[in-house]
Amino acid sequence: MKLTDEQRTWFDSVRRQWFERIAPNAGLHGAHVLDVPARLPQAAMSRARVFADRMAALPTLPANAVVAEIGTETGWFAEQVLAALDPRELHLFDLEFDTLRGARPALADHPRVRLHQGDSPGELAKLPDRYFDWIYIDGDHTLEGVRRDAEVAVAKVKSDGILVFNDYTVWSILELTDYGVVPIVNELLASGEWEMVHIALHPLMYCDVAIRRARSPAGRIARYRRTLMDILRARLRRPT
Repeated sequence: MKLTDEQRTWFDSVRRQWFERIAPNAGLHGAHVLDVPARLPQAAMSRARVFADRMAALPTLPANAVVAEIGTETGWFAEQVLAALDPRELHLFDLEFDTLRGARPALADHPRVRLHQGDSPGELAKLPDRYFDWIYIDGDHTLEGVRRDAEVAVAKVKSDGILVFNDYTVWSILELTDYGVVPIVNELLASGEWEMVHIALHPLMYCDVAIRRARSPAGRIARYRRTLMDILRARLRRPT
């Protein structure tokens, strides 16, 4: 890292405290500290492509489509999506849009852009099921936040649609905090119901990962089992 001598001394002190107080190597993969993701089945990776970055991957996503971006901030990536893929509808979700309007007022007022302000899972839930061709998830990065967004997005994306998760990393080196993206994505892939479409790299490994419902017979069986279990649970919850 490009640190001054003073910054290096401080950083080394922090690292010593981290090892003394947290003892990250005390458990396998630091499981007593971090939410260790599920192991990825190789079958979920068999069709995956690797791209140098998310802009290289962008042209492979559906064009002229109905798209959602959860967490848009200044709208930089939304602007790239609009220019590259000409979506029929581009739905942007965020807690506030003053930042977007200040940075890209033309994007905020674009006739094909829809703004949804508020808690993203709640706002996304208001739209019809199987509505989106693909959804870009870049909202709350905590484990519970990613889970909430993903649970709703699974219902709102079309059966052949794609979910793209930004910041596929367990630890943000710029913020010194854990992210919940990898555990949630790996959980979906490990279920057998989903497969990876691509991974797009990032210089600091804030990668993008795109997934879709598995097209293999095993994937269809896994989805059938999940549907059957959901039906059984619903019936068991009915009052007698």
